[in-house]
Amino acid sequence: MKLIEKLFGSNNNGNSYENNSNFDAEEYIKYNNEKIDEFKNKYDLYSVDGILSIPISEARKYPDGGRSVVYMPEQILNRQATEYKKAGKYDLAIACLKKANELYPYSFYAYTRDNYERLVDMMILAKKYNEAKEEHNRLNELYGTREDELVNLQKIASERDWESTDSYQKRVIDPYIQESKDRECYYWILENIPNIAPKSFGAYRRMKKLNTSTYIKIENEVRNTGNDINDLKFWN
Repeated sequence: MKLIEKLFGSNNNGNSYENNSNFDAEEYIKYNNEKIDEFKNKYDLYSVDGILSIPISEARKYPDGGRSVVYMPEQILNRQATEYKKAGKYDLAIACLKKANELYPYSFYAYTRDNYERLVDMMILAKKYNEAKEEHNRLNELYGTREDELVNLQKIASERDWESTDSYQKRVIDPYIQESKDRECYYWILENIPNIAPKSFGAYRRMKKLNTSTYIKIENEVRNTGNDINDLKFWN
């Protein structure tokens, strides 16, 4: 199913447990934790093979969305990936996100192209640059690009009179295109001249915006490699 179709093709959990007028927060948390523990006790989340062996049927267990998105298997795996990232266990984090990506299309809940791209970002953190490029391009082939997705949303917003095409372009698409271009430059720097790369993409964007002395130094180092920082290509 196309991401855009899923985003607008269903009412995500119209029977949500949280919408119940007799909502009990304590019972809600207890129930979520029980379902999470059930999943974690059922599967081995401590090895790559164990994580990757989780069957697709897990995503099909909740065709109505269940009581909450919190205990959906793909959400459990995403949170586990975050914990492994914090611990520097990137192989396990990557395995969690690979499995989450496999489960997304079968979930009741809609996921955007950015959700799938989290796997690519984790590969970058692990310095698995070639794998990241291959996965990024594979995801584009399967689901289209994030820009494709935003253009489709722009069309829907215009058709439904939620927002004008020009307004959406300026508010959402143009900033995304610039951010995407900056990210590609940052990833190129990480791969090719890592000794001068900022510690995070956010830091890179801040120094670029302020045109700091560090950014000028990076610009010069890129120029020394025979490239222009504004024309760097990482994905292709």
